[in-house]
Amino acid sequence: MTESVSDLFARLKILVVEDSSEMRRLVVALLESMGIGEIVEAHDGRSGLAAFAAHTPDLVITDGAMAPMNGYEMTRRIRNACDPSDAKPAVPILMISGHLGQATVDQARIDGVTDYLAKPLTAELLYDRVLAALTDEHTILAKEGYVGPAPRRSLTVHKAEDDELRAAASRSPRRETARSSD
Repeated sequence: MTESVSDLFARLKILVVEDSSEMRRLVVALLESMGIGEIVEAHDGRSGLAAFAAHTPDLVITDGAMAPMNGYEMTRRIRNACDPSDAKPAVPILMISGHLGQATVDQARIDGVTDYLAKPLTAELLYDRVLAALTDEHTILAKEGYVGPAPRRSLTVHKAEDDELRAAASRSPRRETARSSD
């Protein structure tokens, strides 16, 4: 990581909204390994929305399917801020999901998701997409009742490459299936 990226990441505040405690821990651990300055956690869209208002993050990473409020509804509410000065409604929002159907991705795009990442997630994919969300030029649309990426733009699903998945699998500890007798 270059010094400038390290400095950028150290200054960041990222909100992670995920109902699965295991997945939330994974995303937080990956962000910590990147040197992210502050990470705020929430367990569903409703608590994510409250955390968004309270902490004004620089970036949001959310799951799509959660209850009682999902990531799509949370994104819509962030983007539909009545006043563009309200808690940074144009903040980049990355959605991590196993739901990759075109209708689901289209809904995320319409709701204002900045980038869509497919599960399973790798460190490389998350790093690349966080960096892109912060450094790539994004056109932000600000109109009455919506601030965020243009809903009519294209939204690509980013997937980990097969070699990334193989490398990640080879690094993860294997669980023993047979018990040894002492």
